[in-house]
Parts: sequence; C-alpha cells; structure tokens
Amino acid sequence: MASTEWKFLLLPLVIGALCEWVQLSAAAQITFGSCAPPKSEERGQCIHITSCPSLAKLLTMEPKTPAQRLLLANSQCGLDNRAEGHLNSTLVCCPRSKRIDSEEPAEPSHLPGDKQLPGNVLPGNEVCGFFFGDRILGGTNTSIWEFPWMVLLQYKKPDVNKSTSLNAFTFNCGGALLNSRYVLTAGHCLTNRELEKAGVVLHSVRLGEWDTRTDPDCATQMNGQRICAPNHIDIEVEKGITHEQYAPNSVDQQNDIALVRLKRSVSYTDYVRPICLPTGDLIQNHFVDYGMDAAGWGLTENRQPSPTKLKVTVNVLNRTICQEKYSSFKVKLSDTQLCAGGMKGIDTCDGDSGGPLMVSISTGGRDVFYIAGITSYGTKQCGFQGWPGVYTRTGAFIDWIQQKLEA
Repeated sequence: MASTEWKFLLLPLVIGALCEWVQLSAAAQITFGSCAPPKSEERGQCIHITSCPSLAKLLTMEPKTPAQRLLLANSQCGLDNRAEGHLNSTLVCCPRSKRIDSEEPAEPSHLPGDKQLPGNVLPGNEVCGFFFGDRILGGTNTSIWEFPWMVLLQYKKPDVNKSTSLNAFTFNCGGALLNSRYVLTAGHCLTNRELEKAGVVLHSVRLGEWDTRTDPDCATQMNGQRICAPNHIDIEVEKGITHEQYAPNSVDQQNDIALVRLKRSVSYTDYVRPICLPTGDLIQNHFVDYGMDAAGWGLTENRQPSPTKLKVTVNVLNRTICQEKYSSFKVKLSDTQLCAGGMKGIDTCDGDSGGPLMVSISTGGRDVFYIAGITSYGTKQCGFQGWPGVYTRTGAFIDWIQQKLEA
C-alpha cells in the first residue's frame, strides 16, 4: 500500500447474603491493589466487601446515619462484575486489621479456578474475559485494572548504547493475552517494512501496564481512594508466528494476524488476565451494529502517545458500506475482516496496532469480553469522518490459532 495515502494503525487514542462472608477462606480472598482507607492511617487493600465484615455489616444496616453512608461511599474502590448481587460484587478499601485474613499477601492473589495450563490450552469463560468495573471513572479513561489482557509489544532498537538501557526499547504495537503463553496481535506487527527499515526487533511483551511513566501504577479516584497495582511484568518473546498467507505489501492486508509465544508462562492476577476467543455462534458473527471497545496507549488528539491506557467505543458497520469507501484505493475487503468506527475524532490511531477490538457478551448472567477483531489499518488521518478502520475478524481464524498453539 502506498505510504503517501496509507499507514498502519499501531493502536490508539484511543475503559449473596451477609452470612456468606464468614465462609470465605484466606486462600480464596482476592485483592485488587493497595489503598488508603478513609479516616484511617492504617494501610488497606481493595477487596470484596464480604471479606471486610465491619463494612459488610454496615452495608446491610438500616437505618444508616449520614456519616455511615459517607463512610461506605468513600470506602468503595470498584466493582467486580463476575460476582452476582450488589453485596458480592462491591469492592471496598478495607484496613488490614478489619479483614477476615489480616495477613498481607506476599503476591497478588489468584482468582478461584486459575490454574497453570499448558500453552496449547485456552481458558474457559469462567477465567477469561472478566474485567473489574469502576463506578467512578468514566469517559475515555480506563480504571487501573480495566482490560487486564491488554499488552504492549516492546521492540529493541539497533545500536543503542548499553548504558542507556531505558532508551533501548520502544512500544510499537499492542496485543491481547490469550492464555499463559500466547499473545494475539496483527501480522504487520511482526512483518513490517517500516520496522525492518528502522532495524527494531520484537524483544518482549509487557503485561499489567496502565501508566507507562510509573511502576507500580497508582490512581486516585474521585472519592479520594488511592489504588496501587503490582509492578508491570516484562516477558521476553520466544518466537513470533505470522499467518502464512499474510502479504506485508498487499493493499487489502488480508490475514493480518499473528501469535507471539512467551519464553515463560505468565500467572494470572487481577491485573493480568486473558481475553476470550469467540466460541459457538460468535465465531461466524460479523457483529454488525454492535458497539465495540478498543483500548491502548497510542496517539491522542495532540498527536502524542498517551502514557495511560485509554479506551474508545466504536460501532461495527456493514462490510458493503465499508467496501464502497475503500474501493477508491483498490482495496478488496473479505469475509475475514470487520469495519468499525467512522465518527469524527473517535478512532484507533498510531501507537499500538494489533490491539483487540472487544465485544462484551452476557454469559451466565455475567458480562464477558471476547476478542472480535484485531486492529489492522485505516486512513492516514485518524478519526476522519465517514472512514471506518479495518480489523481482522478473529472468528475467521480460530482454527489457525488453535493449530499454532504448543504446550
């Protein structure tokens, strides 16, 4: 494709009963980061309210005084959408001394059902696709634990002085964690003339990132709660697998899909989790008129990369409408591609191509995220009115993905 008219998008600017708590064991307790409880100098953890008896009892108490209501409001630090019912899903900042398990966890707790599975095994939707919502943060900002499958592909620059190691790497693409060993991304993130010309080589994958300027990441919510995540994780790449029929110089960029195998397995935490691949009827679904989420650290309106993870919502269009637009560039779209977006100023853009186009589907009474597409390409000017972005349709490559996975 002509560089004067096109460029790849490297992703974007663009998100129970009270008595049950006594039955929870320390091993099953989940923490969502450290925090500072209101009206307390003691350290706290963001946990399920059912693991913080004093606040759980206060939640069910009626009537409440204004001071008690304010304490509950200021203590809330998020929402776990996997749990059913208001009591079970509410997350609060609980002082260490008030927790059922008052011992400080040495490492982030794993979720129930998490197991270290071989690289050729994909997790079921009881593990993948769950995110932790936040009732306070909104707009284009993501909460600190939102979209925990998002990864950054880290490339090593050529001929960089070893003494300047912090400047030896650059983030050029994004991707999505599929299981303990594999990341799904775009083919052009592994096979790309521009990357080859610059001499950069894919080196590692960063997981659990939110703000690229800090480590660990911390965020202050509107109610004053300060939440801190564990340190991000960098894992070196063992190998990249680009689709055999992907042609880097083609105009239509069909089969723009790739897998990255990590050198070691990653353990799931509340900040590092896989997204679900489409299953059943979702495999053939083209998701026309669905609202989709995209997220990343790419260029914003000021043409600078965002240091924090941002999100945007785009609608999937009928491919025929999209084809009419792109036919002027001799592009022929296929059944293996999706088009989404086209609204002015709302689009994926330079920064992390290969990131996921995500759809939330209600499964078993819970919202589960599936990766419907992979950011592939679009017009040179991001967010151009009437010009949607083009994404690789993941459902068309389920067999290919499963064939490439190794234990």
